[in-house]
Amino acid sequence: MTQRTPDVSVLMPSYNYARYLPSAIEGVISQSYQDLELIIIDDCSSDGSREIAAEWSRLDDRVVTVFHDKNRGLSASRNSGLAASLGKYIALCDADDIWSAEKLGSQVECLRNHPEVGAIHSDSLIIDAEGTLTGRRFSSLYHERDQKCFGVLFKELCLRNFICNSTVVLRRECLKYTEGFDERLRSLEDWICWARVARKYPFYYIGDPLTRYRVHDTSLSMNESAMARNRVTAIRLMLDEFNDIPRRVRSRMLYSMAMSYWSLGDSRNALKELIESVEVDPLQCRSWVRCLQILLARPSDDIPIGDSKARKQ
Repeated sequence: MTQRTPDVSVLMPSYNYARYLPSAIEGVISQSYQDLELIIIDDCSSDGSREIAAEWSRLDDRVVTVFHDKNRGLSASRNSGLAASLGKYIALCDADDIWSAEKLGSQVECLRNHPEVGAIHSDSLIIDAEGTLTGRRFSSLYHERDQKCFGVLFKELCLRNFICNSTVVLRRECLKYTEGFDERLRSLEDWICWARVARKYPFYYIGDPLTRYRVHDTSLSMNESAMARNRVTAIRLMLDEFNDIPRRVRSRMLYSMAMSYWSLGDSRNALKELIESVEVDPLQCRSWVRCLQILLARPSDDIPIGDSKARKQ
């Protein structure tokens, strides 16, 4: 029997999201654009998520399941799904988000009409844990004023992640170029992936909300300390990997890393990054101000002056 090759492979990692998983699956399966496969990667859940995924696989031959025998994190889950996928386009959908029915069709059409574009994303409506609309959009929470969302986005993505993960569809070649998702990160793996994609491929943006993005207490993004630690790791990886980052952008990245350290109560490393930030760009006023704040708050014999050159430029 010849194996069916779908146009789009949808990757849906899931860990203990039995409460939300059925709605996420239904949002994908009920798309008006039907040439797809849905790959559900269960990351060793203990709440019945595995059974839900298995039942959907029995009901619909477009649903493929991948089961981890131990918890490996989002990056590894996405990579497991990618390895099992067949589509020429890869779409991402988190197990607590919901797609609108026309989402995939409109994005695939855009990618076909714009062969130069590597990835496409959109805005999203914010819902709460119960699925109720909050009246806000993803862009209102995570986009800066006059946020650039399309075209060459490398510099913008070095500074911050403003792309809603569950809205993204990209060509398989993009993830081949990035070698999938970086498993050194337990979260924010999408951020560094988009930055890597943006080094080679332009992005397209649809301003209409094509998904519903759920914000709830168990979201990884709600764990501020874990997010700060992963933000430090992601920025460090980008600084070491991308040698052509403009000085002003590099300085702002160092400032952001410093603020993550500060939020973790690590003023020593915060000061270290701030010093390097002003060494890279002496006009980075925010870094000077924060340096002074830390210097005034700390004993003078505990200040790490002089070791900021350790990182490879």
